Amino acid sequence: MKRIKIFKAYFVLWTFVYFIAYSNKETFLEYFMSTLTFNIVIFTILGIGTFMLFKASKDITMLAGTFGVLMYKKNNLSFYLKGLEKVLPSTIARKIQHRVEKNNLMFTQQEAEDLLGWMDEKFSNQNKYNNFFIGTVLMIGLLGTFAGLLGAIGSMSSIVASLAGENIDIGKIMAGFSGPLSSMAVGFGSSLFGVISAIILSIKGYILNKSQASLIEGVENWLNSKILESVDNTIATTPTNELEDRQKSFIDIFLESIDTLSQKINTLDRSNQEFKKDLLVSMLNMNKAQNERFDTVAMSNNQLLKSFDKLVDIQEEQSKILNQNIKEQKNTQELIKQIKESSSIQQMQFAEALSSLHSSIKNIDTNKKQSSYHDKEYDEELNFLKKHFKLKSETV
Repeated sequence: MKRIKIFKAYFVLWTFVYFIAYSNKETFLEYFMSTLTFNIVIFTILGIGTFMLFKASKDITMLAGTFGVLMYKKNNLSFYLKGLEKVLPSTIARKIQHRVEKNNLMFTQQEAEDLLGWMDEKFSNQNKYNNFFIGTVLMIGLLGTFAGLLGAIGSMSSIVASLAGENIDIGKIMAGFSGPLSSMAVGFGSSLFGVISAIILSIKGYILNKSQASLIEGVENWLNSKILESVDNTIATTPTNELEDRQKSFIDIFLESIDTLSQKINTLDRSNQEFKKDLLVSMLNMNKAQNERFDTVAMSNNQLLKSFDKLVDIQEEQSKILNQNIKEQKNTQELIKQIKESSSIQQMQFAEALSSLHSSIKNIDTNKKQSSYHDKEYDEELNFLKKHFKLKSETV
């Protein structure tokens, strides 16, 4: 397997970029400040993409170091494989550590395919991120170009309108072209920085891809020499000692697979026991809860029965009171009947007395009329006598 020198290549690339930017510092600053809005976004995305590529480079360097140790180190491998779970998947890392401890670093065909598939998927995801950042910086640079061209077209419209007059000042028109040209410079400046950022990310991505391909090729070649299934094809050319080691490795891996299977079965058994235990506990809790509910329902039913008995007693008392009221009403009706009968007799007596009184009043009225008639005659006679005596006295 070739050595991975990805950080050295990145250092050379960034040194070259820094040299170009420093040698054209004034032009760089002029174009950068002219389209500050878009250029800040472009350089921000360039920084994020660089960080992601740095992380991917670190991962591939750690993988290359790990497989380099497995390939070339013969003794004291356990010391170099500490923290292997941070580099490889936990299942593969545990298998490698276990087989290194037994000095039996062999793999099956399926294990080799799983390891290569994991590496291919990991590198493919890293390349997708890099392609996303390259496309994004190009699109933002193109957006800045469109913004600059839009400003230039707006300025050109006023210049074209000034050409319609009779008196055309060429100097004024040429001075007016400075605005559209500066706007176009602004737009193409953002595209320039977008293209430069895309080129930097593309070169770094190409270096990363080459390193990934080299690592996969080296690991695949190493795994092909460590696969147990290739024993049958190389029996004729393989020394006896190596064949014995391969047979021993095959037996060890078979026993390891049996141990793994037994561990999975034990884990499944424990999980089933725990599930049964949890199920029993939950069923007991449910039964307890149902019993409590039944108790509460029974208590509520007893309370309802007591309240119903009280209602029955109250209804009986009310029926007794109602019967007493009915008896009292009958007694009152009899009294009212008696009072009505006595009052009818008294009314008849009162009517007779009233009629006798009315007749006496009539007699009194007739007597009064007669007396008033006699009084009138008496008054007439008295007046006559008074007049007669008065005349006599006047004559005397």
